[in-house]
Amino acid sequence: MSLAPVWFISHGAPDLVLRDRPATRFLSTLRLGELKGLVVISAHWFSRELELNVEPTPSLMYDFYGFPEPLYHMRWPASSPAWLQQAVGDELAVAGWQVSTVRRELDHGVWSPMSLIDPDSEIPLVQISIPVNFTPAQLWQLGETLGRLREQGIGILASGAITHNLRALGPDHSPTAPWAREFVRWLEQMMAQGDKQALLDYRRLAPGAVESHPHDDHLRPLFVALGAARGASPVRLHESWDLGSLYMGAYRFD
Repeated sequence: MSLAPVWFISHGAPDLVLRDRPATRFLSTLRLGELKGLVVISAHWFSRELELNVEPTPSLMYDFYGFPEPLYHMRWPASSPAWLQQAVGDELAVAGWQVSTVRRELDHGVWSPMSLIDPDSEIPLVQISIPVNFTPAQLWQLGETLGRLREQGIGILASGAITHNLRALGPDHSPTAPWAREFVRWLEQMMAQGDKQALLDYRRLAPGAVESHPHDDHLRPLFVALGAARGASPVRLHESWDLGSLYMGAYRFD
């Protein structure tokens, strides 16, 4: 039996769902295939401890401000069945992770891309948090645990950003910042080579790392995906730039 895939998606600005951008069109045509379920990790849910969302029909969280009014009226009928929550919780518990359960809405790092990928919410999902104090190595280890769920037909989707410097954003069609291109080139090369140690030490080794991620919240989901991928090389599904320095790269690991 083949393993369910792992994905990393750059979800971009919250209003990506309303804009006609290359990444919007890509996500609208991306299909995840035959999955029993999906575990989602977003750059917009950090917590003190590892948490599992057990809300069965989570509504949407509008965790942003200053965007067009229609964005605050978006709806998406997500479902998170008990069997999937149990499967994820059991796998984490067997591996020794301490997990708390909460009931919460889905942040835009989940619903913004997923409403384009799976508009009818045909794939059940469950979201887990990112513990705020976890290092890249711990996130990688967490991903390795979640990766065992792939044997059950449960995919892993991490949602964040390959580059994320909000102070460096420019108008539409701005030229791409050189430091952002250098960082993306280095990161993709290290992923292709499977250089785990370099990736874990990216902040010291990668050109443009600090400029690309003044705070690394949006890159942290990638380490979960890399751990779940079990050393598989990424297949780049999409590349485009938005607002001058925001790289909208998306990858699948089989």
